[in-house]
Amino acid sequence: MQPQYITQSTLETLGIDLSDQDVDALLDDLNETLQERVGTEIAQSLNEDQLKELITLQESASEAEIGDWLQKNVTDMQQIIQNEIDILIGEIVEDDEEE
Repeated sequence: MQPQYITQSTLETLGIDLSDQDVDALLDDLNETLQERVGTEIAQSLNEDQLKELITLQESASEAEIGDWLQKNVTDMQQIIQNEIDILIGEIVEDDEEE
């Protein structure tokens, strides 16, 4: 199970009105989108050998093993995650303001 980086509290703090939405479905969608974007950024940061190794791990290793590998090989992983959170939240706020 992947961590939920964007929570209902996060959205409420930003003043986003959640009253007319299925909050659980929205949060699932947002966090899935975030996970995909982070995965893309991580893949782009790896060299070819690292990418092959990661793909092999994803086919056979546990989430803990993959997490350990990522911590060792993607030194700016936390920054990648934070950047993608900031971008996604910016998009959410922009969409909310347009409504």
